[in-house]
Amino acid sequence: MVQLSVIVPAWNEAEVLQHTLPELHAYLKTLPYTFELIVADDGSTDHTKNVVEHLRKKLPGLHHVGYKTNKGKGGTLNHAFSKAKGDYQAFIDADLTIDKTLIAQEIDALKAGADIAIASKHAKGARVAYPFIRIVASYGFTLFTRALFGMKLSDFQCGCKAFKKQAIQSLLPTIRTQGFLWDTEVLVKAQQKHYKIVELPARVKPDERRSKVRVFRDTWRMFKGLLTLKRELHGRKLAAQA
Repeated sequence: MVQLSVIVPAWNEAEVLQHTLPELHAYLKTLPYTFELIVADDGSTDHTKNVVEHLRKKLPGLHHVGYKTNKGKGGTLNHAFSKAKGDYQAFIDADLTIDKTLIAQEIDALKAGADIAIASKHAKGARVAYPFIRIVASYGFTLFTRALFGMKLSDFQCGCKAFKKQAIQSLLPTIRTQGFLWDTEVLVKAQQKHYKIVELPARVKPDERRSKVRVFRDTWRMFKGLLTLKRELHGRKLAAQA
C-alpha cells in the first residue's frame, strides 16, 4: 500500500530533473513511508520524458504521467493527483529551490489533524531568497486574495503543498484552473469545504536558473483569474439561493 505520493510538475525540465529526482528520491527513502514519485509532464518538448524513463531503472517507485501537449500547471496537477495512490499526497517544484524536508513536516501536520498543509514564504520563520520584485508581487497577490475571499492565509502560491487523500480527491472535480492559479483555487475551495489548512514557514534558496516566472505578466494574469474565480463562486451562491 502506498502511503505517500509526491508529484513533481514539470515543463521542459530535463536538465533539472536528472539532478533533482535522484536527490528527492534519496530523501523520500529516509522517511518512514512507502512512496511513489510522480513526474507530471506538462507536454514538454525537450527530453523530460526520456530522462524520467532512464531514471526509473534506478529509482523504484518513479513514474511519468502527463500530456503530449502543454495544458498548464493546473491541468497537469489535476491529472497527476487523479492517478496518485498515497494516503498523503503532495507536490513540490521540480527545481527543489523549496526545501524538500518541508514534505515531512507537512505530512506530520496532516497526521496531527490538518486536511491540507502548505509552505508559506510569508509565515514567521520563513527564509526566502527571492528577488525583491517577486517578494513585493507575492505580498500584493496575497493581500488581494485575502480581501477578495475573506481568507487569513499568508501565502497561496508557494510550490510545496500536501493533502490528505480524501481532501484533494474531493476538491479535484471542482477545480477549473489549468494554469498557475491552481494552488489558490484549491485553497479557496478547501476553505468553502471547511478543511483545516496549516501553514509552515518555507525555506527557499536562490534559483540559479533564469526563472520561468514573468512577474508583471504572470501577476496580471493571476489577478484576472482571481476575479473570474470570484464571479464563479458568486454565481454558485446566487444559484443556491434561488
